[in-house]
Amino acid sequence: MPTVVANSVDAYLVRRQPGGLQFLLLLRKPDLPLGQTWQPIHTQVTGRETAMDAAKRAIRTRTGIHQGTYSSADIIHQFYDHLSDTVVLAPVLVCEVGPRVPVVLDDEHFDSAWCDREEATARLLWAGQRSAVRHIDDLLGPGGPDTDFYRIS
Repeated sequence: MPTVVANSVDAYLVRRQPGGLQFLLLLRKPDLPLGQTWQPIHTQVTGRETAMDAAKRAIRTRTGIHQGTYSSADIIHQFYDHLSDTVVLAPVLVCEVGPRVPVVLDDEHFDSAWCDREEATARLLWAGQRSAVRHIDDLLGPGGPDTDFYRIS
């Protein structure tokens, strides 16, 4: 029987542009697992970290970005890991940054791209990630006072 775990988090970096939200995607190096694939940030929650702590750590480590406004996307990314026979439940968090924030990649990635909804969903491999982009764009893209309900910090 598969095990169910909730030990990871997905974090999407977004910025507002005149045409709407853009999503930061990272391209993994070819020699790594899932190499040559575009991804948002996915990380394990370690030790006594909260999901928010893990998201902030991973964003800082993988992109060099230290500040942003965090929101809950109000969804859970769920997927099956066949290698460990595990169903993984990962909360989806969003970090909104300024329009010109610099990105400094870690050693696991060799490219990054700010993508609108259509381009992001075209680049992402996993259906759950594509669904999360569409959901985040629908939920937070319009802005306004309703988005304040999802703000975490």
